[in-house]
Amino acid sequence: MTTVISLDGSFVAQSQDNDVLAYKGIRYATADRFEPPIAYRPNDEPYEAFEYGSSPMQTPGMLELLLGLTEENNNEDCLFLNIYTPAKNSSEPLPVLFWIYGGAFVNGSSSIAWYDGSNLARSANAVVVTINYRLGVFGFLGSTNLGLLDQICALKWVNRNIAAFGGDPENVTIFGESAGGASVVALLAARDAQPYFAKAWAMSPSIGQYSDIERSKQQVNDLLVHAGVSSEQELRQLSSSALLIAQQKVIDHSNEQFSAFAPTQDDVVLPLDLLDAAAKNPKPFVIGTNKDESRLWVMFDPNENQLDELGAVKALSTRAANASDIWSLYKSSRPTYGPSQIVAAYDSDANFRKHAWNLLKTREENACPSWSYWFTWPSPTFDGLLGSCHALDIPFFFANEAIAGADVIIGSGETQTMLSSVAAKSLAQFAHAGEPDWPRYKTNDRPTYVFDEDCRLEQQPDDDLYDYWIQVLVNETS
Repeated sequence: MTTVISLDGSFVAQSQDNDVLAYKGIRYATADRFEPPIAYRPNDEPYEAFEYGSSPMQTPGMLELLLGLTEENNNEDCLFLNIYTPAKNSSEPLPVLFWIYGGAFVNGSSSIAWYDGSNLARSANAVVVTINYRLGVFGFLGSTNLGLLDQICALKWVNRNIAAFGGDPENVTIFGESAGGASVVALLAARDAQPYFAKAWAMSPSIGQYSDIERSKQQVNDLLVHAGVSSEQELRQLSSSALLIAQQKVIDHSNEQFSAFAPTQDDVVLPLDLLDAAAKNPKPFVIGTNKDESRLWVMFDPNENQLDELGAVKALSTRAANASDIWSLYKSSRPTYGPSQIVAAYDSDANFRKHAWNLLKTREENACPSWSYWFTWPSPTFDGLLGSCHALDIPFFFANEAIAGADVIIGSGETQTMLSSVAAKSLAQFAHAGEPDWPRYKTNDRPTYVFDEDCRLEQQPDDDLYDYWIQVLVNETS
């Protein structure tokens, strides 16, 4: 048994294959319903950190169910974190990798097997921290930003305590995927978070999900209607299951791509122009997307997964005015894709890549160091329907390509092993050195590292699509 004594408690580790120590289920805060987190100060008794803490309240989605997350261990009392650290003592403090899970801000848990930090701690020679934060109505009611405050509270805990676990509190890299990636970008903009991390890595961030004051007010009004109550005070009295039912009704009755339960630009926790603040943050920043993000949804949607050309153009017309032009543009850029895959390709760029391109562009304009990657390796599972879909990259960056259940999504073989090694090493390089092994982003040639069967650096990938989306962004802001 290994025991660590930190400022906020003493913790007994669980050994992982003898060379990694795991400290699970460490409480970093407590919080009453709809209230900010309060940093937790335990008593002096050593805590046996052998089991994950409760997961946040949620109704697991398709991906979460596929990854083995159920409702059995959900609880409003969920503010726990986990620490994975190499067992061998280092003469120097190790970099810290601080993971924020995704799930559209309504799903997720640090206990999902894909997020086990043991292999990443081992391969990266780093301390890996994974956290829980509140979700949906419990974390993002109106403009409360409680889930984001949870993340900042966890960062503060790490800053106070991680040295006792061998980590360097001055070298914390925040990284996350989807809503976790959007959280990373939001934390770049959040003033109160700045002392607690040094670098940021955003994977497929759902930047389009950010809310504003008016949208958050409408979300509360919609929630009150579907919950059958007339005030936020009455919401406090409802059961957690009743709140989840009302939350799902709000989502089901919305025609928006992303849920309104999300970080709000409130001018308190976040600035009113979050992306402008993130674009001006000089901390080193890596951002990337997957080639076929939206296949995760389109290819399982019976209304869109078997379209012909006419049906695809009709589907595109519900998304943009110039559907025929978009069809021609994407068919030229993705000549091997079928009609449904073209629709998914458009959605992938509209919901993810366009925002990444824009943030890279504006950060360069502000002389803030940034790097770009693109994950294009297609999964062989589900008869290849997934392509390089949303979330496919996660087990590779965690060096978890062989973890139980990963093969359902990514398959197995030499290519997966190689890709996992390259991805995890890239993240480790960034954590240790402050920059990955490829050139800094410049708009004139857009150097982008491509993760695929043949990992490589590309200049100006998808130039035609880039030009189209930059013009769309110009039109949206003019």
